[in-house]
Amino acid sequence: MQRLRWAASAGILFIACSPATHASVARAEPTGLAWGPCPEFPEAGLNLSCTYFDIPLDYHNASAGTGHLLVVKANATAGESKGIIFMNPGGPGVSGLESLATDGPAMMNHSGGVYDIVSWDARGIGPYTYPGDVFCLSDEEYDSFWNGSIEVTGVNWLGNFTNQTDLDNFYAQAPVIDAQYRAFGERCLQGPNATTLKCVGTTATVRDMVALADAIQGPESPIKYWGLSYGTVVGAWFINMFPDRVGSVILDGVLDPTTVATEQSHRLWRNQVGMAEEAYNGFANACALAGPEECALAASQNATGADVVDYISSAIEVVHDHPTASNVSMLVLRAAVYSGLYQPQKWQSLANETLPSVIDPVLHSAPEPARRSYGRSATFCAQHSYTEPAVVCADSVDADPSLTMKDIFDEIVNVTRTVSPSFGAFFPVPWYRCLYWPVRAVERYQGPFNNKTLANRVLVIGNSYDNATPFFEAQHLAEVMGDQAALVRQNGFGHTSIYQQSSCTSKVIQDYLAGGNVSSQPSWQKLTVCEIDDSVELFPGVKSVSVNVDNDGFKA
Repeated sequence: MQRLRWAASAGILFIACSPATHASVARAEPTGLAWGPCPEFPEAGLNLSCTYFDIPLDYHNASAGTGHLLVVKANATAGESKGIIFMNPGGPGVSGLESLATDGPAMMNHSGGVYDIVSWDARGIGPYTYPGDVFCLSDEEYDSFWNGSIEVTGVNWLGNFTNQTDLDNFYAQAPVIDAQYRAFGERCLQGPNATTLKCVGTTATVRDMVALADAIQGPESPIKYWGLSYGTVVGAWFINMFPDRVGSVILDGVLDPTTVATEQSHRLWRNQVGMAEEAYNGFANACALAGPEECALAASQNATGADVVDYISSAIEVVHDHPTASNVSMLVLRAAVYSGLYQPQKWQSLANETLPSVIDPVLHSAPEPARRSYGRSATFCAQHSYTEPAVVCADSVDADPSLTMKDIFDEIVNVTRTVSPSFGAFFPVPWYRCLYWPVRAVERYQGPFNNKTLANRVLVIGNSYDNATPFFEAQHLAEVMGDQAALVRQNGFGHTSIYQQSSCTSKVIQDYLAGGNVSSQPSWQKLTVCEIDDSVELFPGVKSVSVNVDNDGFKA
């Protein structure tokens, strides 16, 4: 492995990016931005157009060569456009093209439909951007490399992870995963992405967005930005790297960037599942209120949320006791539940289609079920692209050389016992790979996050019951930013604000986008609490505002 040249300046770490066999440029150059048809989603709900945009692989080393981004635009839907909102959907690893095709209508609704929304497939994402999807193992060697470890089966546990046999089996995997992850890191350095791994990361994505804005809007123009999920890390780094370019910036579904910049990465899962139990309770309670006619997981009209959880838990117990009896692994079963909580507008489908397709074969010995895709749950299913760890590990602090997988396993047990008994022991989680990930990004922003010279104040939004980015992360970031941020708490379910309609949240967003500066809105408070509209239902006849998150009876 070649030696890396390090230097530090203004909170940003730089490394030299390996030269690649592409033309050398010093900065991103516009390609004419000739918008045309997009390569996918011809039936998207919005009128989408796409283009390609050239970028330098390394903004500080022109000899590293060039790459390109697939850029996608959704035109304003409510008359003449008032400008552009740049949007990153997070993941990391979510395609901007796919996100605009699926979530664009909701974002248009929230923003009033008077802005064009521009997104892109960031570095490491998809087949159209270069560098694109990160591959380390071929399809042919995938199974043999992981060799039936918990990387592909998931962790077999129940409840608070106190069963001694479960613990013994789990810790027996620590040296196995330790060796596999060390070897895996080396394989990534031998794979097709070896020369560009250091060029994938959030700081480069920030610079790509600024270059793209220069090309579309003109140099030094204010940038309106909406970051969702991990896109809030992109946004937090952007506003501190380019404070004079801050237009209207919305950070929605916040992953606290201060922890990314300071904590060993394996500790970040603790915060991410900080409200997962409450979200799960809400889903179960809504299902019970709907009854068996509208929710297949409710056994009777008198079923409670605890009964719904117990029914799901019964399948988990069968898989736990007989892990090889069906084609449904613990990983697939728990991932189906967890990922389904992201979008409450789809909870009816989750309860009546997705979960029964996984649970029925376990409880009723049906034929082998087809493997399904669960939306944004790629983090928790064995996939052959490693974009997520490539980005989160590229962004992470340097790994503590004194740690081993045993330390990470200790953290997993503790999180399961103290934070989330249902989802605390998910495995694999991208953060866990960072201990032995072979590189960090060519450039990382590591703070500070309280810049007082922002051209405009920032709008920070968090849901009360977000199973992936709990409200307390948004709250902490707003506290760190002080008077440079206004905070909205949306009293609803789901990951980010866009999946449940709140006229209050939409008005805040639209007023902010129109006014540009929160400080110019005297009626805005430091904290605004927005309720979900009374008309929003989770199941037929079950209003979101009527569902609580109290529950008892967890068994698994």
